[in-house]
Amino acid sequence: MTELQASDIVLSLTGRDKGQLMLVVAEEGDFLLLANGRARRAESPKRKRRRHVSRQGVCDEKTRRKLLESGRLTNSDIRKALALWTGDEDAI
Repeated sequence: MTELQASDIVLSLTGRDKGQLMLVVAEEGDFLLLANGRARRAESPKRKRRRHVSRQGVCDEKTRRKLLESGRLTNSDIRKALALWTGDEDAI
């Protein structure tokens, strides 16, 4: 199994947010901090165990670079990355 890391796009498998795409904004041991820019904002990311998500892919290079260099993203950046990945440009 591919190791999950910051800037990966994941699908929540359990909980209230089951079925939602989210962006991994940070890692804390066995936990990931997830945000989608709307219901789960960058200021208060969801803390979820790695086994409760499924890796879908990597976000675009611009967003990935910004997250790795500065360590944080805006809610707008997160929404844009998820919209680009799904191909739903109207959801931005």
